[in-house]
Amino acid sequence: MHVSILALILLLVPAVRAAEFRVPKATVLTLSLGQELDARKVKKGKEFKAHLYEPVIGEAGRVLIPAGCEAKGKIEDADDRHLTLKFRQIKTPFGKKSLDARLVGVDAESVRLDGNEVESPSRSAGKKVAGAGTTSVGIVKGGIAGAAVKGIGRILFGGDKDLKLKKGTLLRIELKKDLKL
Repeated sequence: MHVSILALILLLVPAVRAAEFRVPKATVLTLSLGQELDARKVKKGKEFKAHLYEPVIGEAGRVLIPAGCEAKGKIEDADDRHLTLKFRQIKTPFGKKSLDARLVGVDAESVRLDGNEVESPSRSAGKKVAGAGTTSVGIVKGGIAGAAVKGIGRILFGGDKDLKLKKGTLLRIELKKDLKL
């Protein structure tokens, strides 16, 4: 009896693995920053949280990762005029998953991301369209910039004040490899 139950379990394991879902490489996830990040006050190594702003939809319209799921990151470097962010993990209905992603966009005024010649529009310039390498970045009032630096996003401030990202700032990250769920 016990042997037949074990055999049945072993037969079902490959079927469970076949049902594994993947979010493909190059998918852009939009995150909402969970707290303010003030470049003057945060220290290297500080962790931060963000939440998935829009759900990730898979084949056949199935929601793979619902909006609101928590993502965690770490400050890799900071000073008055820049922040370097690295995204490390996202909680999904399938458990905690490691993220290998690069920052490609920030919805904030007077910021740009190092690594490409992409800058947000100045306050008087209105709307602009910008490209970040092979990643296209949309138009958003208030300015948006996109770029990537070795999987880490280095945000630079081009305004006349210190860099401060408000709670709720939208960050866009692009997966560098498939996210297995």
